[in-house]
Amino acid sequence: MEWSQLRLNGGGRLRFLEDGQLVHFEVLHADDGRGLNKIYVCGSRGKMLLGTLCPGQSGPELVRRISKSQLERCGCWPLTGAERVLSFSFERESLWKQEMHPERMVGDVVLREALESRKMLLNRQEDGFSLAAGFDPRWPFPLIPLFCLAEICTVEGRRCAVFRFDRKGNPILPHNGRNGGENSGTS
Repeated sequence: MEWSQLRLNGGGRLRFLEDGQLVHFEVLHADDGRGLNKIYVCGSRGKMLLGTLCPGQSGPELVRRISKSQLERCGCWPLTGAERVLSFSFERESLWKQEMHPERMVGDVVLREALESRKMLLNRQEDGFSLAAGFDPRWPFPLIPLFCLAEICTVEGRRCAVFRFDRKGNPILPHNGRNGGENSGTS
């Protein structure tokens, strides 16, 4: 019997060992001090919570034993991946909140259609609001109709395309003097 490893989406590694009808899981993760993290295992048909990382001698850790039949019922066997998700932050409260229906915030029909079924981060300001979507140059741009108005910034530790809107939901130009890079001051 040999341990297999999966890279955790979100950082870290998951080791697992098939032992008859049981699967042993171990997660060791360098403590980033950001908060409590939950670990999920994924299969071709589903996702299952493995548990929450707990303090250990070498940083947060998680050790579990789960039957293959339980993993199969959840659509998680055989494993196709695993992820670490920050579930409680120790950092100051964020100005950014998850927005499940950003299409309701804009008036333009084309923008509403582009935003439909898309989750984004929302930051309300006195003069309007900003929406942020994860940005990776290897993937399609998150909001093509507003490509020229995006600022690429770090939001909640992730690289994002940020779009600003006035109170009525109309897109506005990025702030003067900002270059849209990592030093744009959005956090």
